[in-house]
Amino acid sequence: MSIAEGSVAKNTRLLLNDPAALAGHSAHAWDHLPRTAIDAMQRLGLQQRFAALRDEIPMLRKLADAEGVASVDELDDVAPLLFRHTVYKSYPPSLLEHRNFTQINRWLGKLVTREIADAMAAVDVRGCQTLDAWFETMDEAIPQLTLAHTSGTSGTISFLPHGTREWAKVQAVRRLHVWNMEGPDTPAPELYVAYPYYRSGFISHLRINDHVIRQLLKDESYFRAAYPQRLSSDLLHLSARIRAAHAKGTLDRLDISPEMRRKKADFDQLQANMAAHLAAFFERIVDEIQGKRVYLLTTWTNLHSMAKAGLSRGLEGVFSPDSFIVTSGGAKGLTQPEGWREDVLRFTGVKRLVEGYSMSEVAGSHFTCEHGHFHFAHTIIPFLLDPDTGKPLPRRGRQTGRAAFFDLGAEFRWGGFVTGDEITVEWDTPCPCGRPSRYIVGPVQRYSDKTGDDDKITCAATEASIHEAMHFLNGMDS
Repeated sequence: MSIAEGSVAKNTRLLLNDPAALAGHSAHAWDHLPRTAIDAMQRLGLQQRFAALRDEIPMLRKLADAEGVASVDELDDVAPLLFRHTVYKSYPPSLLEHRNFTQINRWLGKLVTREIADAMAAVDVRGCQTLDAWFETMDEAIPQLTLAHTSGTSGTISFLPHGTREWAKVQAVRRLHVWNMEGPDTPAPELYVAYPYYRSGFISHLRINDHVIRQLLKDESYFRAAYPQRLSSDLLHLSARIRAAHAKGTLDRLDISPEMRRKKADFDQLQANMAAHLAAFFERIVDEIQGKRVYLLTTWTNLHSMAKAGLSRGLEGVFSPDSFIVTSGGAKGLTQPEGWREDVLRFTGVKRLVEGYSMSEVAGSHFTCEHGHFHFAHTIIPFLLDPDTGKPLPRRGRQTGRAAFFDLGAEFRWGGFVTGDEITVEWDTPCPCGRPSRYIVGPVQRYSDKTGDDDKITCAATEASIHEAMHFLNGMDS
């Protein structure tokens, strides 16, 4: 189906519910959706999401009432309603310290629709003594909900109430490019995933693995993980708490059970051996699936380490040229050595590397084209905010400001989110690659890295509205 053949309303329904079908399951068609069509669908899709969720999500309703936003006409109308990143970790810390998951469910219920909130309230989590047990219980009780958490580098983890269908839709779009699909009848390739981390876990980026297997691979055996086991969320949380306490000089105040100390010691040893383990993993992968089509998603440091080790053994072009290799963030503070991309290309045998820009709070990624520009995913509406006032900057020309996004794929949570990133967006001039979508020019930079201080996000909403909404969110009796 051509995008031109459907009405805006029909195409918008596809964008929200089955985005891969919008482009007829064609990677080329997806990449070349007309800019005017994208704009029209995103505007209507945002209006529909707001209308459906405004009075269904208590936190959104509270903020919208305080700001007097009853309807959405233009994209920037939702700027005062974009959530700060702190919203998802603003629960009283004592709830997690005392494993009060009943109250955590109640707190999360204010960030989702009433139907999901009621389902969460009905789950008996009183017997859960660990984060891992709580996630397992919630998965079994509410399969349409995929709860996840962030790494919690500050010592406090964010809880993210993603819908299971959200990730399925994202991976269906990812499949277009990984398989290089030309239509719905494109045959499934013999594709392997080389994943240099844990097979599973409840942290956001590990939650996706099940969907990768379902959408991209023939079966589980094609997914090769460096660590076949599940990563413990309790150990991640403890590690984050220890780092935060060490930075604050309060390490002696942490109450850690002897059992958790033993598990933490084992985990630390595993982390210390990770470089050697990954080297052995990549060597084994090369031996097992040399010449095969591979989907590999990892940091540039891991990719370069793999390439250097392989090249030192005289190995070049080890994977099929139509493999799909994506680099992501990681290794903050490290300088990328000159020629690292060329090393990776020579070793793997692929024609080009794709770099991805994403965040845990938004389902989906923005990928680079051959000119190094991050093109915005059609299912995610970009906003650029003035870093001092939080007001939206003009959607024209070339503008630099704070990145914010609205995830149109979110069905029972609010998709609006303000990041800590500074980006430069080209709104008007088409990219030389030929893709019509808007794109990021230059690097993505954290404001906290730029200023050297904690990033204090200023939002378009008034401070009074934000204070009132946050008080409502964290009031356990409201």
